[in-house]
This record gives sequence, structure tokens and C-alpha cells, in this order.
Amino acid sequence: MSMLVKNVTNDLPTNKRAAMYYKTEAFYTDVNKYVHTNNWEILAACRILNQKGYSVDVIDRGNTGWTPSEKFDLFLGLGVGNTGRSFVRHANISGAPVKVLLAMGPQPDISNERTLERYKMFQDRTGFHAPPMRTVSDVTGDKFSQIMETADCIFNIGEKGTPSYDSFLKYDKPVLNFYPSISPAVSFAESWKDTRKRDNFLCFAGNGFICKGVDLVLESFLKDPSKQLHICGPTSEAAFFNYYGEKIKKAPNITFHGFVQPGAEVFNKLASICSFVVFHSASEGCCTSVATAIRAGLVPIVNPWTGILIDNNGILMPDSGNIIDTISNTINMASSMTDDEYMTLLDNSLEKSKKFSQESFVESYSAALDQIIGA
Repeated sequence: MSMLVKNVTNDLPTNKRAAMYYKTEAFYTDVNKYVHTNNWEILAACRILNQKGYSVDVIDRGNTGWTPSEKFDLFLGLGVGNTGRSFVRHANISGAPVKVLLAMGPQPDISNERTLERYKMFQDRTGFHAPPMRTVSDVTGDKFSQIMETADCIFNIGEKGTPSYDSFLKYDKPVLNFYPSISPAVSFAESWKDTRKRDNFLCFAGNGFICKGVDLVLESFLKDPSKQLHICGPTSEAAFFNYYGEKIKKAPNITFHGFVQPGAEVFNKLASICSFVVFHSASEGCCTSVATAIRAGLVPIVNPWTGILIDNNGILMPDSGNIIDTISNTINMASSMTDDEYMTLLDNSLEKSKKFSQESFVESYSAALDQIIGA
């Protein structure tokens, strides 16, 4: 895999140059498998830039020594995770008069604080130490201040009004949002209205089960065997499975399915029997796994930091108090809904899901670009 892909034009006429500091993996993999939504999004962002007259050089996040021979008109780069360590260097060396910070999550100091709090909660509750995952070390404090001094504006993934979006407002720079793409293989079948059970819940997660609150969801279901929990996600967090592995195997109401491909047979089976997706994340820009479940018509039960706004399309859980008790009380309330109450939430959730698609990504990303470069 190359650390640099130059002059991406998709055979469209271009007269300007853009540099994108992200991943080149998208050019060497089958993006239709949707291992992660951002692979498709990178290719789509290049096409959008091409349509606006830019050829694109894509610099891989592992490329720390990029030395371009030409100047660029626009720079876009990751900057809130550890990859952002090269944002200032690359942005400045690009010579671009407009520099955009791609924020795929919240302000890193805030994200760190919330994530580390979840790991402390895990240790206090279990007595086991779990090495923190998804924390940031290279772009916090003064280093992030330098990034914000360099950036002209911020592209934040997710919805306006979420904690992640709001975490950037203090910098007095334009904060523009765009929506994540979700695999077109994911859809809702009308027949699922008749096969879903109110006491069946899905927890669909990515890497870092503890910072994503999967342990807290699991604990609430261990307390109440009458509610069924289906967990999907990778086995990447060893500490989680070292502590909970046997508990999951012995629990009559909890099933771990491993990594499940969105839209595949197992996913659709779970979407046909589960009524809700439940999640209580520490810190997200926009949780794409939850957005994926919403596209399949599951009603979201989430906290604000999951990064999805809730009004009449789901149930919002607070961050304060005893989170396990909060989840327990909420799933009890959800499972006792009448059919009419659930169908109303389902219809509203399906309407909400239109924000999470390939089409909405293209529309929102294009609109954000137009605000900084002109339509």
C-alpha cells in the first residue's frame, strides 16, 4: 500500500489542487465490503472535490515525511486523533491558503477525559485494570491549540448540536458538519414489524467495548435475565473479554455474535427480532454502528455522547447518576411499550435514518465544502 496517492481526478477536468491527509487504504481495498465507512467516504470525498475542479493527492496517515513539490489550493486533514500529529506540518508545507481540520470525533482533551473516566469506572467496579483504548496522546493541550491556530475551519462528522460538534465552538472558527455514510446493503423490511420482540435489544459496537459502554449495557442485562441482549463487535479489547467472557457464556439472555457485516444474513436476522439498539458511549463524533442499526429500523436508546440527536425518534439516556441503573430502567420502560408507542418511534427512527446514507454524505460534504470554497 502506497503512503501517497497522487493526482486523483476520476477523469474529470480539474484546474486546482487539493491535498487530503487521511488514508490511502481506500484505494487498495474493496470499499463495498464496508469494513469501515470511512473507506468509501474517502473515495467519495475525492469525487466531490474533482467535481469542484480539484485534483487530489491523498496522503496516508502513516506518512510523516510528506514533501510535496507543488503548492496546493486546499488542504484537508485528520487532527483530533493521534494521526493528527502531522496536521500542522502537512498543512503548512502544502502551501494551501485554506486548511480544513477533519474532526472525526470530539475535541481530544474532552474525549480523553471522558474515555479515561469509563476505564476508571470499569476498574472500580471489577477490580481489573484495562489498558485504555481510543485515547489520544499526540494532539492534546498545547499541541491541539497549534492545530486550531493552523486550521481555518473544522469539518465535524455528525449532527449540529451534539456534544462533539459543540466541543469545537469555543475556538471561534467555522464548524461545519457532514453525515457519515452507511452501507447501502442495510435497509428495513416491513415484515420485521411483525417479528420483532420488545424484550430483544441489540448492542452493535466497534473497537473499544469499555469506552463505548458495552460493559455497562452488559451489566444491566446481567441484572435482568428476562431481557435478551445481542452483542456484535470485534474481540479487540482483551480486558473486556477476560472479565466478561465466561459471564457472557453462562448468561441465558446474552449472546455475543462477534463481528457482523452490516446487511449480511446474521445482521438482518438480528434486525428482524430486535426492537431497539442500546448504546451508552463515552465519546463519539457520530457512532456509525448505531447509525447503521437505525438504518435497519432499530429504535435508538442512547446517551448524548453517542453523537445522534434524539427527540421523537428514540429514547435519550442521561450521563449522570448510576449509568447501569439508568440503562436498566430505560430497557424496562422500552420493553413495556404498547405496539402503537413502538410503531410511532419506529416510523420516526426510519425518517431519521435518511440522514445516514451515502447520499446524505455526498450532499452534506458538498455543502460544507461550498461554504469554504464557494459554490
